[in-house]
Amino acid sequence: MLESLSTFDLASVLLIGATAGFINILAGGGSFLTLPLLIFLGLPPNLANGTNRLAILMQNGFAVGRFIKKKVNPGHFALKAALFAVPGGIIGAWLATQVSNDQFRVSLALVMIIMSLFTLFANNKKGGDLLDPESYAGSWLGPGIAYFFVGIYGGYIQAGVGFLVLTVLLWQNINLVHGNAVKLTIIIIFTAIALIIFAWNGQVNWGLGLMLGLGNMLGAWLGTHVAIKQGHQFIKHVVTVAVIGFAIKLLIDL
Repeated sequence: MLESLSTFDLASVLLIGATAGFINILAGGGSFLTLPLLIFLGLPPNLANGTNRLAILMQNGFAVGRFIKKKVNPGHFALKAALFAVPGGIIGAWLATQVSNDQFRVSLALVMIIMSLFTLFANNKKGGDLLDPESYAGSWLGPGIAYFFVGIYGGYIQAGVGFLVLTVLLWQNINLVHGNAVKLTIIIIFTAIALIIFAWNGQVNWGLGLMLGLGNMLGAWLGTHVAIKQGHQFIKHVVTVAVIGFAIKLLIDL
């Protein structure tokens, strides 16, 4: 398909991919830019959904490596959270391959409005100083259930799943600089599994996904630098602005 795209189309893929990568690292919701772009370029919604997973996997793998290099390591906390999210991700990805394109469009809009409103009003449940993830000693019962449902959502749609992961991390009182590395690691794990499911069902355009992934990686490079330099409060403000913006976009698009 790449050979049929114009130079302008390819430049748009890289530019929007970079923008989405930057937004995804700091907050989430970048797929609200990339999914419509892929559909505009001619991919059916289900194929666009699967193709986007390849770009997300490339973006997050690169970003986690950058965080670790900067001594912001997601550690065992991320792996424990992923154990809850992965079964949900498998269920969500399977569901996404079973619905029609029209059903996917409707569910994308409805679920994202509900998710955006939920995330908008999320705040730290606990008082006290924010925690490094490896210092967390609280219960995993409630957060574990939340990560499972986040996995279902992420496996099904992906767009905006970063908002939900950050919401659970705020509930656990995790510093969002470290939390971003955790978020990306969780998403890498269930996205890799989701990508396999989409590929098995023939719903991935590899060439376009790789091109988009290059753009996402460029945005991720900048996003990790900003996240580490600006800190928790800056990230939280970016999340709030992004949630409001994407919620308004969804309402306009209905």
